[in-house]
Amino acid sequence: MVLKQEYNKGKTTRTLYFGGNEMLMNRDQIKRAIEEDLITMSEFLEDCLQPASYNFRLGDEAITSGRREKENPSRRGLFTIPAGDFALVKTFERVKLSASVAGHIGLRSHYAKKGLGILAGPQIDPGFGGYLVVGLTNLSPRDISIPYKEEFCTVEFYEFTEPVSQPYNGEYQGQAGIMGKDLELLVDSQGMTFGEVIKSLGTLSANVSDLSHWVKMLAWAIPAIVAIGIAVIGIIVFLK
Repeated sequence: MVLKQEYNKGKTTRTLYFGGNEMLMNRDQIKRAIEEDLITMSEFLEDCLQPASYNFRLGDEAITSGRREKENPSRRGLFTIPAGDFALVKTFERVKLSASVAGHIGLRSHYAKKGLGILAGPQIDPGFGGYLVVGLTNLSPRDISIPYKEEFCTVEFYEFTEPVSQPYNGEYQGQAGIMGKDLELLVDSQGMTFGEVIKSLGTLSANVSDLSHWVKMLAWAIPAIVAIGIAVIGIIVFLK
């Protein structure tokens, strides 16, 4: 059940919606939370605010499982994820949450409809500070490109009625971008990526198609060759 509650915080009266002790923040509440430093965000752009979320943009670091080399989307103006490949991308904005705010990451429907999937943790923990590194996978049969600074993922923010007693202080605290161990996992991964499997299957399908074509040609040609051979033998026998 979703409940509605109003309470005073300093000189501000908040109206929030919640289903437990967490409250989903709308556009105006997110903006006020930023003004009050409950949420600290670098490169904040008001145009990225949605009715109940904020759209994060593509930053200057990315890597795919196929190429296995870190790229800078700002140099080309975009980042391309080949069909079937997994990618890690860094957000343009850096965020810091207070102990009373958590975030939930989702993918913009614009890219979901193209066949892109998001592989991220269920939430941004209270107290986390750093750039977001988001996992994406291209489930479509075509390459998908994301322009630099394009809004690609969205984050819902939830405010708790009471701050958590133990804010996040894990290994990703202060995350500056794609970490070395993330690169090692992709670079040292064994075997073919899903994208490479798709390409190999496509090549195999083309080869099988060509082979089938030649088999059909031979099936037509062999009887004709045999018939010609028999005719030649008959002529030779007749001449003798």
